[in-house]
Amino acid sequence: MRPDSATAVVSARGAARIRAGHPWIFRPDVVRGPASDAGDGGPALVTVEDGRGKRLGLATWAARARLALRMVDRRERQDPAAAPARTLTEIVEVRLQAALERRAALRLDRDAYRVVHAESDQLPGLVIDRYADAAVIQTTSVAMNAARAEIAEIVRARLDARVVVARDDGSARDFEDLPRFAGILHGGDARVVYRLGENRLEADLLRDGKTGGFLDQADNQAALAALAPADARALDAFTYHGGFALALARRGGETRAIDENPDAVARAAANARRNGLANLKVERGNSFDLLRAFEAAGERFDVVVIDPPALAKRGGEAALATAARAYKELILRGARLTRAGGLLCACSCSGRVSRAHWEEICTEALADAGRTAQVLARAGAGRDHPELAGVPETGHLKAWTYRIL
Repeated sequence: MRPDSATAVVSARGAARIRAGHPWIFRPDVVRGPASDAGDGGPALVTVEDGRGKRLGLATWAARARLALRMVDRRERQDPAAAPARTLTEIVEVRLQAALERRAALRLDRDAYRVVHAESDQLPGLVIDRYADAAVIQTTSVAMNAARAEIAEIVRARLDARVVVARDDGSARDFEDLPRFAGILHGGDARVVYRLGENRLEADLLRDGKTGGFLDQADNQAALAALAPADARALDAFTYHGGFALALARRGGETRAIDENPDAVARAAANARRNGLANLKVERGNSFDLLRAFEAAGERFDVVVIDPPALAKRGGEAALATAARAYKELILRGARLTRAGGLLCACSCSGRVSRAHWEEICTEALADAGRTAQVLARAGAGRDHPELAGVPETGHLKAWTYRIL
């Protein structure tokens, strides 16, 4: 269906939100729209208008979801002499190519990276990650979900992908009441070996966390390793597949990595062997408990990484406060384990924790640990995960690096 065949009208508040640059319009700000959407044979795209009939742009449409409109184009005028408006898949094809060109310009020292970062690449509701010769797609809108097979074919062709995997099994799909799904859309074996700098890592794109790995931390891992002194003794808590630990072990010193998940421990240990890093030791254990045990035993490290999974995913203010206390406990322990002159990297991937709140948590933890620290970096996700200006929801990661004095 052509996008100019349907219209959605938004409230004055919704129109102001669009004009301010935010791509999301929730159900209460939709005055009227089509009764159906791409999930049941209706339009994938709608022209968005204000209450006076003025065109505000083009959006994907979800007829019954809490998140009803995701802006694809905010142009208020449409050239009457222009070609007919494109379908959603035509828009995906054009913007995927533009996103690939932008990633090539970054000159990343790796063959695994985010190709399309949803709203930030003007493709709301769509994420595409590349892992060497494999690709993973995530669709979080009704419109993108309905076009998943066509998008997979576009991705296969543009990326020359051996395998294309759908990882539509995350909580982001809940915003538009979509069922969770993971499966292979093209090709066969979803296992892949990919490169981050000098290191090679293995992932099962169908079963491992997120889209197979935590690519949003790749730049931060390389940056921290570049700051670390030669032969630094390092500790990576919540290592998962060993991203930070592998990068730090390249500096030549003893590196210890911890994770509670037995599958993650096995994968991180295999990655250490794959890269010939005998100085990297991976152990299974609860990071909260082990950090306390290390402190009690008088252990000290030149570099400490605290990178837990999201601790504030659900719940109200009480749940957020509980998560903040847990983060503070981890950072306090990490600070006490860091030698004077050493580096502490404290991370949160909880979107509900704002940058200002993260700054407060880190500052209080350092004070309670009795440590004075310089701020060396306040980073977010890597350059292949760009945030959209004015839309904080497109940036979830906080990675603060301190030098402990």
